[in-house]
Amino acid sequence: MHLQHLIKCGLFFLFIFALTPAQAQRDTVRYIKSPYRAEYTPHFKLGQFKRGFFNDSLKTTLNILEGKHKNLWSRQDSLQFAQTSLKTGNEALSEYYYDHLNVSLKTEEAYWYDQLIIFYLNKEYKQAIRFINKESPMVLEFSRIYFFKKIFKAKIQQEADDKWHKKNEIFDWKVDSSLLKLDRDDPQFQKSVTQPLRNLEFVLQKLVAFVHKDDPILANSFKEMGYLIETYFNLTHAYIAYSIGRHYNKRDKRILNRLNDIKSQLAEKKHKIPNFRRYFPRTEHWRFEYKVLKEKVISAREDTTEYIKPTTMREKEEPVFPFPYQLVTIGGILILFLLVLLLLRSKKK
Repeated sequence: MHLQHLIKCGLFFLFIFALTPAQAQRDTVRYIKSPYRAEYTPHFKLGQFKRGFFNDSLKTTLNILEGKHKNLWSRQDSLQFAQTSLKTGNEALSEYYYDHLNVSLKTEEAYWYDQLIIFYLNKEYKQAIRFINKESPMVLEFSRIYFFKKIFKAKIQQEADDKWHKKNEIFDWKVDSSLLKLDRDDPQFQKSVTQPLRNLEFVLQKLVAFVHKDDPILANSFKEMGYLIETYFNLTHAYIAYSIGRHYNKRDKRILNRLNDIKSQLAEKKHKIPNFRRYFPRTEHWRFEYKVLKEKVISAREDTTEYIKPTTMREKEEPVFPFPYQLVTIGGILILFLLVLLLLRSKKK
């Protein structure tokens, strides 16, 4: 009798276990509340500095363009082809198109900046300055073109003296103490600080997308940007700027010192260290050969063969139960339970 009682209890608990959720899911998890919080940064935040470009979008663009005969290309098609070629790493082909298209700064600004990138990648810094002076003789201070021009001039100095970046500033942008007293939403502050920093961010985002090797001038550019963000706005995004600067010149101890100081200040104020990769992701590399892609597109366009999809055997359809699988398990347990009860009762008789 004792054995029969144990069997009944065991089957009962097995049945209850099948009907109830896992005990682990019912347990309450205790979390330790962290004292660190993200710094409040309402007035200035850096965007993402993309490195390289996504293959799928580039491949799609080239497929569409190569699907047209070049005699039917519009000017916009040619500009897009030049831009896409640059993004795939084919600077020579992109430069050829841009040189023959005579891009206008006023009406085709995005493509005009691409030509500046080509000058940078080809180390043609003096030609770049002549190109800027021809298109825009008068350059507004702290404009996008202003920052491009400053960077090109710094690259020329760096070529003449490889230690130039250790002793000199690139932008010569001094902190104005009178602006520190203004509200960050004040129009004067926006005009003098916020918008110029946005212009600098635009220029650096353009360069970061294409430059993946050590670059002391680019490193200094981010260092100077970081100092301005630290002084006028917040520590979090100054940390991001300094971190990117260190990526382009790990030997610069000045950048490392500023970075360590920012970390200390953030820790002292109980602020979280920002996720660097969120703003500076890993490099996207172009993985397709343009010539191979072009040959495939031309071959597909000229191929007149009619392809017929072969008929395959119909796949066997899996049997569909009219009710959930879980009920099958529960039903089986119930049947087993009833059979045991009947067996036990027959033994008693």
